[in-house]
Amino acid sequence: MAFRRRRGAANDAGDDAASETDMHKNRPPNTAFRQQRMRAWQCVLTPKLIVTIFSILAAIYLGFGAWLTYLAYTVRDIRIDYTNCQKEATGKFEPMPAEYITAHFSTTDGSYNPYEAEWMKETLQIQGPGFLDDRDYCRIKFNIPEELQPTISFFYNLENFYQNHRRYVNSFNAKQLLGDAVDGRTINDSTCDPITHDWEGTGKIVYPCGLVANSVFNDTFSSPVLLSVPDSNAANETYKMTTKGIAWSGMKDLYGETKYNLDEIVPPPNWWRRYKKGYTEENPPPNLREDEAFQNWMMLAATPNFYKLYQKNENDPMKRGQYQIDIEDNFDTTKYNGHKAFVITTLSSMGSRNIWPGIIFLIVGGICLILDIYFILSFFLWKPRKLGDPSYLSWNQPSASQGHGTS
Repeated sequence: MAFRRRRGAANDAGDDAASETDMHKNRPPNTAFRQQRMRAWQCVLTPKLIVTIFSILAAIYLGFGAWLTYLAYTVRDIRIDYTNCQKEATGKFEPMPAEYITAHFSTTDGSYNPYEAEWMKETLQIQGPGFLDDRDYCRIKFNIPEELQPTISFFYNLENFYQNHRRYVNSFNAKQLLGDAVDGRTINDSTCDPITHDWEGTGKIVYPCGLVANSVFNDTFSSPVLLSVPDSNAANETYKMTTKGIAWSGMKDLYGETKYNLDEIVPPPNWWRRYKKGYTEENPPPNLREDEAFQNWMMLAATPNFYKLYQKNENDPMKRGQYQIDIEDNFDTTKYNGHKAFVITTLSSMGSRNIWPGIIFLIVGGICLILDIYFILSFFLWKPRKLGDPSYLSWNQPSASQGHGTS
């Protein structure tokens, strides 16, 4: 190895001009870190260690999966699909098809069978703020076969509605939702397009703008009314549910009461049933900071089939019996081959009923258990090789050319 040339030596100086002090100066310090002598632990995957690891993993996954599955089966719920109420129901109560009902209860008796429900449709004239309007209603009688313990949650369920579409997701203006009076040019240049200005050409700004607000779910549900109770004369008892506290507390910070003047804004096109004459002193725009149903809708779903909380009761049990609920049927899902339903459910410590997390953990735990059994059999019972046997080293194996002559 050639030595380094000593500083100041001439270009034609020979190797004897190099200095050994230069070599020592550039050598790394003799420390454990710089010389890579740090203490370390290297895992050697012995048969016992492999079996132990897979045994622990199998126990964890199977145990957690069984717990999640148990929690899912403790949830009691009923789901009723009312998509075709206006097409299939009549003007009087008649049995609705059983395929529209999904229920999970621990008991089912003949008197309150959850799969036996009745429905009817009705058109009523509703007095609004300064107007009269005909509204379509769907009335449904359904059965609860056992007493449900609080918290009782009421969800609406939409299927085949893509809130995760790229253009849809971006179609809102955050400052406008926060309450700022955003000017028309800013709204026009924002992602709210095409729901930005009055479609009738008045130049007024749409509040709230964008596709998300325009498509807000506008069916309304009454609180369930208890019609009959076993061994009791109680009737027409309303099970009171509230729409307060249904959104996450932090969501309110994203919304505020608007600073627009009423003559500057119009409601979105699909809000016409609620605001027949636009925004007026008698029927002002909503205070989005207090409208928790709107906040839930604006928290976009990641999949086309989703649930959103509409109302709840955290204190009172829901008695066994027959109930009736009245639905103002405004949201048409048949336009996009979708479905809509309402769900009444109890909650476990993991939320509403969902068996898939438990099943996934059980599957992974089962795979770990099968591998664990295989390793036990192969390492300890099926003539395992000796650990660290030098006869398996390559230089102790017969050569491929052994027994053949060389030329």
